[in-house]
Amino acid sequence: MEKETLVIRVPASLAETAIKALRKLQLIDNRFELGRSNDEVVVPIIREPSEIEVSKIPVDLGRIALGKSVLLENRRRPKDLRDSVNGELSGSMLSRLPRSFDIIGDVAILELPHELDDLADIVGKGVMRLNPRVRLVLRKFGDISGVYRTRNFEVIAGTGTTETVYREFSSNLRLDVASVYFNPRLSHERMRVASQVKEQERVLDMFAGVGPYTILIAKTQLSSVVYSIDINPQAFGYLKENLLLNHVADRVLPNLGDAREVVAKSFQGIADRVIMNLPSEAVNFIDVALLALQRRGGVIHYYSFASRKDTIENVIESIRKVIEGNGRTLQSVDFAKVLKEISSNRVQVALDLYVR
Repeated sequence: MEKETLVIRVPASLAETAIKALRKLQLIDNRFELGRSNDEVVVPIIREPSEIEVSKIPVDLGRIALGKSVLLENRRRPKDLRDSVNGELSGSMLSRLPRSFDIIGDVAILELPHELDDLADIVGKGVMRLNPRVRLVLRKFGDISGVYRTRNFEVIAGTGTTETVYREFSSNLRLDVASVYFNPRLSHERMRVASQVKEQERVLDMFAGVGPYTILIAKTQLSSVVYSIDINPQAFGYLKENLLLNHVADRVLPNLGDAREVVAKSFQGIADRVIMNLPSEAVNFIDVALLALQRRGGVIHYYSFASRKDTIENVIESIRKVIEGNGRTLQSVDFAKVLKEISSNRVQVALDLYVR
């Protein structure tokens, strides 16, 4: 499609030098293709350059001309979000764009600073240009909170509901991003854990959500049994649906309720392996994980938040004291890693604890 836009006309012999300078000044409008007319190159720009900016273009000013021209819209897929909205946001606003965002199925989720409040729709459409398969773009509002670990969102582009289907390795997970907790950035961590499960192990997924750990384990180790618990009725509903969707319902026992109550009632001393993917509260459920673990011992996959100032050794020592205070022994730590940065002073830590 062709549209009229603001341009600078430059002699073809000087075009490379001029384009390089215009790009450095962030003046080129990437929504349009370059044009050519006789011996000229027509460069689309986002606005009229200032006198200072013009002085930084190392081309004889008498040989360039500012005006308007009809150009083809650029069909090239943008390389990143900044590229996607360049021409619609000023340089200072471009610098405030998020460097990354999450895509869950056909739903994109991102954080925006308040300076971009009035431009959120432009950013949302930019995300959809960058990712043509995205149907809906959501902006995060507030932190994850409450027993169900959910957060608020605002629709900034696209249509439809917040329900989607997310594919991870061999698993398909149906979920509503607005009513359940789900983190797509832990996909490789989930595979790391699933690949450790041995034949005929009994695994307890204490905070299962819609089932990403549970289902991957059940599909990876066919002889295992997974006991899955979640307190959120919405997540539990999707968990049961996903068990059927992935054909693993015969080797997973889903349970709705508080993990502390469910373990005390039904799962004492049964687990070879316990997954504790609740970093904000995991330390308060160590006694529950130990209660579920077999007396001969087993593995606890423990996730926690920690201060950036804390060392891995400090985190391990603090959890060792909790384990020993509950009458068990931390025999070894077989894996310890900072998984990701949560904020400027907080990180998420993963530990594989072998407990006797």
